Amino acid sequence: MYYQFHSVLSPAKLNLGLKVIGKRPDGYHLLKSVFCLIDLYDKIDIQITLNGKVSLIEHQQAWFYQKDLAYKAAILLQEYSGCTKGANIKIKKVIPSGAGMGGGSSNAATVLIILNHLWETGLTTDELLGLGAQLGADVPFFIRGQNALVEGIGEIITPIELPELYFVIIKPDFHAPTKDVFAALELDFEQCNTKNILTTQLISQKENDLEAAVRKIYPQINDIFSELNQYGKAVMTGSGSSIYLSFADKNSAKNVANILSPRYNTFLAASLAVSPVACD
Repeated sequence: MYYQFHSVLSPAKLNLGLKVIGKRPDGYHLLKSVFCLIDLYDKIDIQITLNGKVSLIEHQQAWFYQKDLAYKAAILLQEYSGCTKGANIKIKKVIPSGAGMGGGSSNAATVLIILNHLWETGLTTDELLGLGAQLGADVPFFIRGQNALVEGIGEIITPIELPELYFVIIKPDFHAPTKDVFAALELDFEQCNTKNILTTQLISQKENDLEAAVRKIYPQINDIFSELNQYGKAVMTGSGSSIYLSFADKNSAKNVANILSPRYNTFLAASLAVSPVACD
């Protein structure tokens, strides 16, 4: 039997403030951050197969497809549910990799949600969240699919409402591996007084504790910050390497994007209230 492809959009996110508030005995850092969905999407096409095989077709990333989070998500769902069906998965990448914008995590969450429907595996949202947490810290946020205050190692998700915002995003020509960034982090958690920081403070202060580590490892990023700060407060998202400016006015964002785009890999995006594939 021939099954048609189902097309879905997989959104990116930006961190509107990120504070590192502690470190667990197992080495994982505890975070407090506002996650904002944006209308920058990867397109994912999924076709059910009956042979039980999961394949990422037309895969064009630098790594083997078996290491891709979307592939791992499909295999994990298959193993957890005992489903005997397979899937062909095509991902058209728009969200840059290694950018701190959650593209891989979003793809994994999207595959879990859509295959749970197409394979009729019947998992609850809580079960999907549990599987997502096994794949990556940001995956549960994308399964929830709403803007949120995210705490702990990503498992504490509190939905929030955000005003409509427009973003100019610059992706430098280097990746910032998350492991390297956290290894270079220099914070005295006993001296930090950020555990009780309010959501409104995170958004208004626009500070990312990981920025100093990225600046240290990749000093070339300092020139980008200097230029972007002429147009507002430049903020790094996640563990980098993307930097963004936020605006309340769409035309202001467009004007700045037009100025920067000849020299930088530039994206113009708006905030989303809900993901196209939200579970909740």
